[in-house]
Amino acid sequence: MRNPGLNLKITACIFDVNGVLIDSNRANAQAMAQAFTDDLMLQARIAERYLTLTGIDRGTKIRTIQQQVIKRPFNEKEFELRWEKFKTLGGECMRQAPLILGCREVLGELGARQITRVALSNTPILELRDILASHGLESLLDIIRGGGDWPKAESLARLLQEHQLDPSCCLFFADGKGDLAAANQAGVEFVAIDPGIGEFAGEEGFRGPYRDLAEWGDEVLGI
Repeated sequence: MRNPGLNLKITACIFDVNGVLIDSNRANAQAMAQAFTDDLMLQARIAERYLTLTGIDRGTKIRTIQQQVIKRPFNEKEFELRWEKFKTLGGECMRQAPLILGCREVLGELGARQITRVALSNTPILELRDILASHGLESLLDIIRGGGDWPKAESLARLLQEHQLDPSCCLFFADGKGDLAAANQAGVEFVAIDPGIGEFAGEEGFRGPYRDLAEWGDEVLGI
């Protein structure tokens, strides 16, 4: 559903990072695969499964891959090993990945309109700040919130409460069905970003989908 023009009541725009601000989804999928194994065939299966696990936290992704692809329980300390390896590999790939088309322009325009710009990610906060700084995005964001081994819905709810953001005055930009569910649970309007993979086919209750922030910025902000 399209609605050109930004609603005047909007005071905050919340952005997922992977796949919305930074074009890092496929690189992250490969990083996760390498965190599990050196076997190239198994890496391909893990990466393929990872790309379907949208809008959920890192811990759940690791546990799901272990259960559905590796198909055995974790050995002692194995979960922690996977977490740390992905932390290193994923952080590096996100620093090297390009920004999504329109990222800087949209953030800049929203800032000029005095709209609060928020980065909300499942990436732990210290990693997230380092990644955003490497892309020069920290100055274009007013609030940066990382995640951990908890659901995106919980991160979004905490953000709204702690910063006293009115859900009806926010937009949440993200690229996964799990993010859409989090937005619906919080009562936040959702803007779907989908480069053409059909992530939101059959879903309802969102704006778009838009290929990238450039398309949304062109249609809604006139940039």
